[in-house]
Amino acid sequence: MLIDVRTGWLLGVGVVLLVLAGLGVGLPAGVAGAQTQAERELSDAREALERIRTEAAEADREVSTREAALADAEERLAAIEAIVNDVAAEVERQRVVVRDAQRRLAEVEQDQVVLEAAFTDRVARLFKQGPDLTFEALLNAEAADEVIARTELLERVLTGDQVDIERLAAVETAVLAQRAIVVAEQQRLEAQLAEQEEILAEVEQLRRSRALAAADARQRARELAVQRDDLEAEEEELAALVERQQAAARRAEEERRQAAARRQANQAPAAAAPTSTGRTAGGYAWPMCAPVTSEYGPRWGRMHRGIDLGAPTGTPIRAIRAGTVIFAGWQGGYGQITLVDHGNGVVSAYAHQSRFAVGQGARVAQGQVIGYVGTTGNTTGAHLHLETRVGGTAVNPRQYLSGSPC
Repeated sequence: MLIDVRTGWLLGVGVVLLVLAGLGVGLPAGVAGAQTQAERELSDAREALERIRTEAAEADREVSTREAALADAEERLAAIEAIVNDVAAEVERQRVVVRDAQRRLAEVEQDQVVLEAAFTDRVARLFKQGPDLTFEALLNAEAADEVIARTELLERVLTGDQVDIERLAAVETAVLAQRAIVVAEQQRLEAQLAEQEEILAEVEQLRRSRALAAADARQRARELAVQRDDLEAEEEELAALVERQQAAARRAEEERRQAAARRQANQAPAAAAPTSTGRTAGGYAWPMCAPVTSEYGPRWGRMHRGIDLGAPTGTPIRAIRAGTVIFAGWQGGYGQITLVDHGNGVVSAYAHQSRFAVGQGARVAQGQVIGYVGTTGNTTGAHLHLETRVGGTAVNPRQYLSGSPC
Protein backbone atom coordinates (compact mmCIF):
# COMPACT_ATOMS: atom_id res chain seq x y z
CA MET A 1 0.00 0.00 0.00
CA LEU A 2 1.06 3.59 -0.60
CA ILE A 3 0.95 4.34 3.11
CA ASP A 4 3.34 1.45 3.92
CA VAL A 5 5.78 2.57 1.22
CA ARG A 6 5.77 6.06 2.67
CA THR A 7 6.32 4.75 6.17
CA GLY A 8 9.36 2.77 5.03
CA TRP A 9 10.62 5.75 3.06
CA LEU A 10 10.29 7.99 6.10
CA LEU A 11 12.38 5.63 8.22
CA GLY A 12 14.92 5.69 5.43
CA VAL A 13 14.96 9.48 5.61
CA GLY A 14 15.48 9.18 9.35
CA VAL A 15 18.43 6.84 8.80
CA VAL A 16 20.01 9.27 6.31
CA LEU A 17 19.72 12.12 8.78
CA LEU A 18 20.94 9.97 11.65
CA VAL A 19 23.96 8.87 9.60
CA LEU A 20 24.73 12.53 9.06
CA ALA A 21 24.30 13.12 12.79
CA GLY A 22 26.63 10.26 13.74
CA LEU A 23 29.34 11.06 11.21
CA GLY A 24 28.93 14.82 10.83
CA VAL A 25 31.64 15.94 13.22
CA GLY A 26 33.36 17.81 10.43
CA LEU A 27 30.24 19.48 9.00
CA PRO A 28 30.24 23.26 8.81
CA ALA A 29 28.25 25.02 11.54
CA GLY A 30 25.55 26.17 9.09
CA VAL A 31 25.05 22.67 7.76
CA ALA A 32 24.96 21.19 11.29
CA GLY A 33 22.33 23.75 12.34
CA ALA A 34 20.22 23.02 9.30
CA GLN A 35 20.55 19.32 10.02
CA THR A 36 19.32 19.78 13.61
CA GLN A 37 16.34 21.79 12.41
CA ALA A 38 15.66 19.19 9.70
CA GLU A 39 15.71 16.43 12.31
CA ARG A 40 13.12 18.30 14.37
CA GLU A 41 10.98 18.87 11.30
CA LEU A 42 11.31 15.22 10.35
CA SER A 43 10.29 14.10 13.84
CA ASP A 44 7.20 16.33 13.80
CA ALA A 45 6.30 15.27 10.27
CA ARG A 46 6.76 11.59 11.14
CA GLU A 47 4.32 11.93 14.05
CA ALA A 48 1.80 13.75 11.86
CA LEU A 49 2.11 11.16 9.13
CA GLU A 50 1.66 8.34 11.62
CA ARG A 51 -1.60 9.91 12.81
CA ILE A 52 -2.78 10.40 9.24
CA ARG A 53 -1.86 6.81 8.36
CA THR A 54 -3.85 5.50 11.34
CA GLU A 55 -6.86 7.67 10.50
CA ALA A 56 -6.71 6.63 6.85
CA ALA A 57 -6.63 2.95 7.79
CA GLU A 58 -9.63 3.43 10.08
CA ALA A 59 -11.49 5.28 7.33
CA ASP A 60 -10.72 2.45 4.90
CA ARG A 61 -12.17 -0.09 7.31
CA GLU A 62 -15.24 2.05 7.97
CA VAL A 63 -15.95 2.56 4.27
CA SER A 64 -15.60 -1.19 3.68
CA THR A 65 -17.99 -1.93 6.55
CA ARG A 66 -20.56 0.55 5.29
CA GLU A 67 -20.30 -0.76 1.74
CA ALA A 68 -20.97 -4.27 3.03
CA ALA A 69 -23.94 -2.96 5.04
CA LEU A 70 -25.27 -1.25 1.93
CA ALA A 71 -25.02 -4.45 -0.09
CA ASP A 72 -26.84 -6.35 2.66
CA ALA A 73 -29.54 -3.66 2.82
CA GLU A 74 -30.04 -3.86 -0.93
CA GLU A 75 -30.59 -7.62 -0.72
CA ARG A 76 -33.01 -7.30 2.20
CA LEU A 77 -34.88 -4.47 0.50
CA ALA A 78 -35.34 -6.50 -2.68
CA ALA A 79 -36.64 -9.47 -0.68
CA ILE A 80 -39.03 -7.32 1.36
CA GLU A 81 -40.35 -5.53 -1.71
CA ALA A 82 -41.18 -8.94 -3.21
CA ILE A 83 -43.05 -9.81 -0.01
CA VAL A 84 -44.91 -6.49 -0.17
CA ASN A 85 -46.04 -7.27 -3.71
CA ASP A 86 -47.26 -10.73 -2.64
CA VAL A 87 -49.11 -9.31 0.37
CA ALA A 88 -50.67 -6.57 -1.74
CA ALA A 89 -52.01 -9.18 -4.19
CA GLU A 90 -53.33 -11.28 -1.31
CA VAL A 91 -55.00 -8.22 0.23
CA GLU A 92 -56.73 -7.45 -3.06
CA ARG A 93 -57.95 -11.04 -3.33
CA GLN A 94 -59.23 -10.86 0.22
CA ARG A 95 -61.10 -7.65 -0.55
CA VAL A 96 -62.93 -9.51 -3.33
CA VAL A 97 -63.75 -12.36 -0.92
CA VAL A 98 -65.14 -9.88 1.62
CA ARG A 99 -67.23 -8.12 -1.01
CA ASP A 100 -68.66 -11.45 -2.20
CA ALA A 101 -69.47 -12.47 1.37
CA GLN A 102 -71.17 -9.15 2.02
CA ARG A 103 -73.22 -9.44 -1.17
CA ARG A 104 -74.31 -12.97 -0.26
CA LEU A 105 -75.26 -11.74 3.22
CA ALA A 106 -77.40 -9.00 1.71
CA GLU A 107 -79.19 -11.54 -0.48
CA VAL A 108 -79.86 -13.88 2.43
CA GLU A 109 -81.06 -11.04 4.61
CA GLN A 110 -83.45 -9.95 1.83
CA ASP A 111 -84.84 -13.50 1.64
CA GLN A 112 -85.31 -13.38 5.38
CA VAL A 113 -87.24 -10.12 5.18
CA VAL A 114 -89.58 -11.49 2.47
CA LEU A 115 -90.26 -14.73 4.34
CA GLU A 116 -90.84 -12.94 7.63
CA ALA A 117 -93.30 -10.54 5.97
CA ALA A 118 -95.25 -13.38 4.34
CA PHE A 119 -95.37 -15.40 7.51
CA THR A 120 -96.44 -12.41 9.56
CA ASP A 121 -99.26 -11.66 7.13
CA ARG A 122 -100.48 -15.26 7.23
CA VAL A 123 -100.46 -15.34 11.02
CA ALA A 124 -102.40 -12.08 11.13
CA ARG A 125 -105.13 -13.43 8.88
CA LEU A 126 -105.52 -16.59 10.94
CA PHE A 127 -105.69 -14.53 14.09
CA LYS A 128 -108.53 -12.41 12.68
CA GLN A 129 -110.53 -15.53 11.76
CA GLY A 130 -110.35 -16.75 15.34
CA PRO A 131 -108.94 -19.81 17.05
CA ASP A 132 -111.95 -22.14 16.27
CA LEU A 133 -111.83 -21.69 12.48
CA THR A 134 -110.86 -25.25 11.79
CA PHE A 135 -113.46 -26.87 14.08
CA GLU A 136 -116.28 -24.57 12.88
CA ALA A 137 -115.45 -25.33 9.25
CA LEU A 138 -115.87 -29.02 9.92
CA LEU A 139 -119.17 -28.55 11.81
CA ASN A 140 -120.63 -26.43 9.07
CA ALA A 141 -119.98 -29.12 6.44
CA GLU A 142 -123.29 -30.45 5.10
CA ALA A 143 -122.02 -33.83 3.89
CA ALA A 144 -119.27 -36.30 4.60
CA ASP A 145 -117.56 -35.52 1.28
CA GLU A 146 -117.43 -31.86 2.17
CA VAL A 147 -115.98 -32.72 5.60
CA ILE A 148 -113.22 -34.73 3.95
CA ALA A 149 -112.49 -31.96 1.44
CA ARG A 150 -112.34 -29.31 4.11
CA THR A 151 -110.10 -31.53 6.26
CA GLU A 152 -107.62 -31.98 3.37
CA LEU A 153 -107.68 -28.22 2.70
CA LEU A 154 -106.90 -27.46 6.32
CA GLU A 155 -104.06 -30.01 6.29
CA ARG A 156 -102.57 -28.31 3.23
CA VAL A 157 -102.82 -24.92 4.94
CA LEU A 158 -101.15 -26.21 8.08
CA THR A 159 -98.48 -28.01 6.04
CA GLY A 160 -97.76 -24.82 4.12
CA ASP A 161 -97.37 -22.95 7.36
CA GLN A 162 -94.90 -25.57 8.60
CA VAL A 163 -92.87 -25.30 5.38
CA ASP A 164 -92.76 -21.53 5.69
CA ILE A 165 -91.63 -21.85 9.28
CA GLU A 166 -88.84 -24.27 8.30
CA ARG A 167 -87.78 -22.06 5.39
CA LEU A 168 -87.69 -19.07 7.70
CA ALA A 169 -85.57 -20.96 10.24
CA ALA A 170 -83.18 -22.09 7.49
CA VAL A 171 -82.84 -18.54 6.21
CA GLU A 172 -82.13 -17.27 9.71
CA THR A 173 -79.43 -19.94 10.10
CA ALA A 174 -77.91 -18.96 6.73
CA VAL A 175 -77.93 -15.30 7.74
CA LEU A 176 -76.07 -16.07 10.97
CA ALA A 177 -73.55 -18.26 9.15
CA GLN A 178 -72.96 -15.66 6.45
CA ARG A 179 -72.50 -12.95 9.04
CA ALA A 180 -69.85 -15.12 10.73
CA ILE A 181 -68.13 -15.59 7.36
CA VAL A 182 -68.15 -11.85 6.74
CA VAL A 183 -66.68 -11.17 10.20
CA ALA A 184 -63.95 -13.81 9.73
CA GLU A 185 -63.01 -12.59 6.25
CA GLN A 186 -63.01 -9.00 7.45
CA GLN A 187 -60.69 -9.91 10.33
CA ARG A 188 -58.39 -11.73 7.94
CA LEU A 189 -58.34 -8.68 5.69
CA GLU A 190 -57.51 -6.41 8.62
CA ALA A 191 -54.66 -8.74 9.66
CA GLN A 192 -53.25 -8.67 6.14
CA LEU A 193 -53.51 -4.90 6.04
CA ALA A 194 -51.67 -4.66 9.37
CA GLU A 195 -48.95 -6.98 8.04
CA GLN A 196 -48.69 -4.89 4.90
CA GLU A 197 -48.32 -1.69 6.93
CA GLU A 198 -45.62 -3.29 9.08
CA ILE A 199 -43.67 -4.47 6.05
CA LEU A 200 -44.01 -1.11 4.33
CA ALA A 201 -42.72 0.59 7.49
CA GLU A 202 -39.70 -1.73 7.47
CA VAL A 203 -39.10 -0.99 3.80
CA GLU A 204 -39.22 2.73 4.50
CA GLN A 205 -36.82 2.34 7.41
CA LEU A 206 -34.44 0.36 5.23
CA ARG A 207 -34.60 2.99 2.55
CA ARG A 208 -33.79 5.72 5.04
CA SER A 209 -30.97 3.65 6.54
CA ARG A 210 -29.58 2.93 3.09
CA ALA A 211 -29.65 6.62 2.19
CA LEU A 212 -27.94 7.61 5.44
CA ALA A 213 -25.33 4.86 5.12
CA ALA A 214 -24.60 5.87 1.54
CA ALA A 215 -24.23 9.51 2.57
CA ASP A 216 -21.92 8.56 5.45
CA ALA A 217 -19.81 6.34 3.20
CA ARG A 218 -19.46 9.11 0.64
CA GLN A 219 -18.51 11.58 3.35
CA ARG A 220 -15.91 9.22 4.77
CA ALA A 221 -14.53 8.63 1.28
CA ARG A 222 -14.18 12.39 0.81
CA GLU A 223 -12.46 12.72 4.17
CA LEU A 224 -10.14 9.86 3.26
CA ALA A 225 -9.27 11.54 -0.03
CA VAL A 226 -8.41 14.75 1.84
CA GLN A 227 -6.25 12.82 4.29
CA ARG A 228 -4.41 11.13 1.45
CA ASP A 229 -3.88 14.47 -0.25
CA ASP A 230 -2.41 15.79 2.99
CA LEU A 231 -0.20 12.71 3.20
CA GLU A 232 1.10 13.27 -0.32
CA ALA A 233 1.79 16.92 0.49
CA GLU A 234 3.76 15.86 3.58
CA GLU A 235 5.73 13.42 1.45
CA GLU A 236 6.62 16.12 -1.06
CA GLU A 237 7.80 18.41 1.73
CA LEU A 238 9.95 15.67 3.25
CA ALA A 239 11.36 14.75 -0.15
CA ALA A 240 12.45 18.35 -0.60
CA LEU A 241 13.93 18.33 2.90
CA VAL A 242 15.95 15.18 2.18
CA GLU A 243 17.17 16.62 -1.11
CA ARG A 244 18.44 19.71 0.69
CA GLN A 245 20.18 17.62 3.34
CA GLN A 246 21.77 15.35 0.75
CA ALA A 247 23.04 18.37 -1.16
CA ALA A 248 24.57 19.77 2.03
CA ALA A 249 26.11 16.39 2.81
CA ARG A 250 27.63 16.15 -0.67
CA ARG A 251 29.18 19.59 -0.33
CA ALA A 252 30.80 18.57 2.94
CA GLU A 253 31.64 15.01 1.87
CA GLU A 254 35.20 15.56 0.70
CA GLU A 255 36.10 17.52 3.75
CA ARG A 256 34.44 14.99 6.07
CA ARG A 257 36.02 11.99 4.34
CA GLN A 258 39.52 13.30 4.88
CA ALA A 259 38.84 14.11 8.53
CA ALA A 260 37.25 10.70 9.14
CA ALA A 261 40.21 8.94 7.53
CA ARG A 262 42.61 10.75 9.83
CA ARG A 263 40.50 9.92 12.90
CA GLN A 264 40.19 6.23 12.00
CA ALA A 265 43.95 5.98 11.44
CA ASN A 266 44.55 7.26 14.97
CA GLN A 267 41.80 5.20 16.69
CA ALA A 268 42.70 2.21 18.90
CA PRO A 269 41.33 -1.26 17.98
CA ALA A 270 37.74 -1.91 19.00
CA ALA A 271 37.21 -3.04 22.60
CA ALA A 272 36.67 -6.74 23.32
CA ALA A 273 36.62 -9.26 20.58
CA PRO A 274 33.13 -10.71 20.88
CA THR A 275 31.98 -14.22 20.19
CA SER A 276 30.05 -15.04 17.04
CA THR A 277 26.53 -16.26 17.78
CA GLY A 278 25.30 -17.70 14.53
CA ARG A 279 25.93 -18.66 10.94
CA THR A 280 27.26 -15.95 8.62
CA ALA A 281 26.75 -15.02 4.98
CA GLY A 282 28.93 -12.43 3.29
CA GLY A 283 30.41 -11.32 6.63
CA TYR A 284 27.08 -11.04 8.54
CA ALA A 285 26.05 -13.10 11.60
CA TRP A 286 22.72 -13.69 13.34
CA PRO A 287 22.21 -11.40 16.36
CA MET A 288 21.23 -14.25 18.71
CA CYS A 289 20.35 -17.92 18.86
CA ALA A 290 16.53 -17.79 18.89
CA PRO A 291 13.62 -19.00 16.74
CA VAL A 292 12.33 -16.81 13.90
CA THR A 293 8.71 -16.00 14.81
CA SER A 294 7.85 -13.73 11.86
CA GLU A 295 9.51 -13.36 8.48
CA TYR A 296 9.97 -10.30 6.29
CA GLY A 297 6.96 -9.61 4.05
CA PRO A 298 3.22 -8.83 4.09
CA ARG A 299 1.54 -9.40 7.46
CA TRP A 300 -1.89 -8.38 8.81
CA GLY A 301 -2.66 -6.18 5.81
CA ARG A 302 0.65 -4.25 5.88
CA MET A 303 4.33 -4.79 5.15
CA HIS A 304 6.47 -6.33 7.91
CA ARG A 305 9.87 -4.84 7.12
CA GLY A 306 12.06 -7.10 9.19
CA ILE A 307 12.51 -10.47 10.91
CA ASP A 308 11.27 -11.18 14.45
CA LEU A 309 13.30 -13.41 16.77
CA GLY A 310 11.45 -14.66 19.85
CA ALA A 311 13.48 -14.56 23.06
CA PRO A 312 12.94 -13.76 26.76
CA THR A 313 13.37 -10.22 28.05
CA GLY A 314 17.02 -9.55 28.84
CA THR A 315 18.49 -11.86 26.17
CA PRO A 316 21.69 -10.24 24.78
CA ILE A 317 21.50 -8.78 21.26
CA ARG A 318 24.71 -8.80 19.19
CA ALA A 319 25.73 -6.72 16.18
CA ILE A 320 25.36 -8.65 12.93
CA ARG A 321 28.49 -6.95 11.60
CA ALA A 322 31.04 -4.37 12.69
CA GLY A 323 29.99 -0.77 12.35
CA THR A 324 29.18 2.54 14.01
CA VAL A 325 26.17 3.16 16.24
CA ILE A 326 24.40 6.11 14.63
CA PHE A 327 21.36 6.10 16.92
CA ALA A 328 20.33 4.53 20.22
CA GLY A 329 17.04 5.80 21.63
CA TRP A 330 13.27 5.79 21.42
CA GLN A 331 11.59 5.70 17.99
CA GLY A 332 7.77 5.48 18.09
CA GLY A 333 6.40 1.98 17.54
CA TYR A 334 9.95 0.57 17.41
CA GLY A 335 10.40 1.43 21.07
CA GLN A 336 14.06 1.49 22.13
CA ILE A 337 16.04 0.90 18.96
CA THR A 338 19.72 0.83 17.98
CA LEU A 339 20.89 1.66 14.44
CA VAL A 340 24.32 0.44 13.32
CA ASP A 341 25.90 1.77 10.11
CA HIS A 342 28.00 -0.93 8.40
CA GLY A 343 29.14 1.27 5.52
CA ASN A 344 28.15 1.29 1.84
CA GLY A 345 24.68 2.52 2.82
CA VAL A 346 23.85 -0.64 4.85
CA VAL A 347 22.27 -0.03 8.26
CA SER A 348 20.94 -2.66 10.70
CA ALA A 349 18.17 -1.85 13.20
CA TYR A 350 17.45 -3.66 16.51
CA ALA A 351 14.03 -2.72 17.93
CA HIS A 352 11.95 -3.21 21.13
CA GLN A 353 15.02 -3.38 23.42
CA SER A 354 14.63 -3.33 27.19
CA ARG A 355 17.95 -1.47 27.60
CA PHE A 356 21.02 -0.47 25.64
CA ALA A 357 24.61 -1.74 25.96
CA VAL A 358 26.17 0.89 23.67
CA GLY A 359 25.42 4.50 22.83
CA GLN A 360 25.40 6.70 19.75
CA GLY A 361 28.83 7.12 18.18
CA ALA A 362 30.26 3.86 19.52
CA ARG A 363 32.23 1.55 17.26
CA VAL A 364 31.09 -2.07 17.61
CA ALA A 365 32.55 -5.33 16.38
CA GLN A 366 30.60 -8.20 14.88
CA GLY A 367 29.01 -10.23 17.69
CA GLN A 368 29.43 -7.48 20.30
CA VAL A 369 26.48 -7.05 22.66
CA ILE A 370 24.67 -3.83 21.79
CA GLY A 371 21.49 -4.26 23.86
CA TYR A 372 18.94 -6.62 25.39
CA VAL A 373 15.59 -8.05 24.26
CA GLY A 374 12.48 -6.29 25.58
CA THR A 375 8.88 -5.31 24.82
CA THR A 376 9.14 -1.55 24.30
CA GLY A 377 7.08 0.14 21.57
CA ASN A 378 4.27 -1.58 19.71
CA THR A 379 4.71 -5.26 20.52
CA THR A 380 2.66 -8.13 21.93
CA GLY A 381 5.56 -9.94 23.58
CA ALA A 382 9.30 -10.02 24.16
CA HIS A 383 11.24 -10.32 20.89
CA LEU A 384 13.86 -8.67 18.70
CA HIS A 385 12.69 -6.96 15.52
CA LEU A 386 15.69 -6.92 13.15
CA GLU A 387 15.76 -4.76 10.02
CA THR A 388 18.37 -4.16 7.34
CA ARG A 389 18.18 -1.05 5.20
CA VAL A 390 20.16 -0.05 2.13
CA GLY A 391 20.08 3.63 1.31
CA GLY A 392 17.17 3.97 3.72
CA THR A 393 15.03 1.30 2.01
CA ALA A 394 14.15 -1.83 3.97
CA VAL A 395 15.37 -5.10 2.46
CA ASN A 396 14.97 -8.69 3.64
CA PRO A 397 17.63 -9.41 6.29
CA ARG A 398 17.97 -12.91 4.85
CA GLN A 399 19.84 -11.33 1.94
CA TYR A 400 22.63 -10.90 4.48
CA LEU A 401 21.91 -13.77 6.89
CA SER A 402 21.79 -17.40 5.81
CA GLY A 403 20.47 -20.58 7.38
CA SER A 404 18.99 -20.50 10.86
CA PRO A 405 20.00 -18.42 13.88
CA CYS A 406 21.28 -21.46 15.80
